[in-house]
Amino acid sequence: MLKKLIKLLFRFLITIAFLVILVALVLFTTTSDEPYQQSEYYKETISQLSQIQFDTTKNMNTILRAAWSRKNITPQILAPLAGYGIARGKTQYVQDSLFVSAVMVESNSKQAVILSYDLLIAPPLVVNRLAEEIAQLGLKREDIFFSATHTHHGVGGWAKGVAGWLMAGEYDAQITENIVKQTFLAIQEAQKNLLPASIGFGKVDVPEFVKSRLHEHQERLDTWVRYLKIQQTSGKTACLFSYSAHATCTDGLLEVFSRDYAGVAVDSLEKNTHTPIDLAVFSAGMVASHTPMDFGLHNQAWSAKIGKGLAEKLLNQFDSIPLKNTLPLSTHLLPVAFGTTNLRVSNNIKLADWAFKLLYPEYDIYISILQIGDILWLGMPCDFSGEFMPILEKVALEKHRKLIITSFNGSYMGYLTPDQYYTLPHYETREMNWLGKKGSYFTELIEQIIAQ
Repeated sequence: MLKKLIKLLFRFLITIAFLVILVALVLFTTTSDEPYQQSEYYKETISQLSQIQFDTTKNMNTILRAAWSRKNITPQILAPLAGYGIARGKTQYVQDSLFVSAVMVESNSKQAVILSYDLLIAPPLVVNRLAEEIAQLGLKREDIFFSATHTHHGVGGWAKGVAGWLMAGEYDAQITENIVKQTFLAIQEAQKNLLPASIGFGKVDVPEFVKSRLHEHQERLDTWVRYLKIQQTSGKTACLFSYSAHATCTDGLLEVFSRDYAGVAVDSLEKNTHTPIDLAVFSAGMVASHTPMDFGLHNQAWSAKIGKGLAEKLLNQFDSIPLKNTLPLSTHLLPVAFGTTNLRVSNNIKLADWAFKLLYPEYDIYISILQIGDILWLGMPCDFSGEFMPILEKVALEKHRKLIITSFNGSYMGYLTPDQYYTLPHYETREMNWLGKKGSYFTELIEQIIAQ
């Protein structure tokens, strides 16, 4: 009898082992080292890129017009939080209200809208729903430039699928529709209030508030605040600015709505009495591998030190920025093909493409392109690393362009860091690198966009 039981147990274990191996063979596969220049996805994307043309018309009779609006997107119900890559509880109280800010610019009858959400990302489902509505305003999808503050204490509930649940909690159609509705109202209000305006670009180096998550080489980081100043003939002024430190000063265990340091910076700019700013809008910059400098502070004190510090540095030169009021305007979306997905569990083993797409169905991505005169603002479909910026900014300067790059453009595919970090055993470069070794690929695409 005992021998029979042992034989049955042995067969059972063999069967389980066989099933485990079979599942592993089906769920996982090896990564590919194919050079991207030889791939079909590269040829497809380059073909799309070659069709992009910027408006270079200098029509002195066309005066830029601009206006802006802000709407509250804080839910009136208990809602899930989004951030830190785990399904968290529902918020217990509101430390900060959450907003969507919309800035519209118009030149030669062409209109473009810059949006920023006090959210982890600009949610793809929200983007897709809004694209259905904006035709009422005479706008196309490519006319809307999306960004987010990347606060890790914004409302969730705006993504489907397993990955969406991990990132933003349980899906809630009511939350998604409220964000869409308030965004539409903000765009509509801005469109109704357009006035002649002038615009200028500025940048200020603020290295003291950011450090690397991956290494000790501070000199590799992007430490600059880049900003646009828009001033209506009425005297009202808006400031759109970006910085590359992650908005993670607020403890992940706190179940609160918070705009983190970005909200403090916005409030500080708008409340300052020396240089009137009617609307300040923060867009997370190239945040991959960039984290806020640790001062031994926590939560609101940490957010306040960085937010107020950024505002102070920006205000020191804000009044001196030269402005122009006759500028060509262009908007484009560049669909980016990238081959198979690349969520790795080790250096050379990754989740099968079909399995990834079951977990995360929103995998179509693009680069957003906004040109205002010699200002080129690119929106990336990921947590994009600021370590790409030195070479890209050098190329932009050679082409006499002023470059801004922000993350979270309404499509999302994880983190993108320089290829030299691809094998580091870090969640940014492994579990959250869904694109694979594509740093050089995206760098080339951006260089070619700049050169168009």
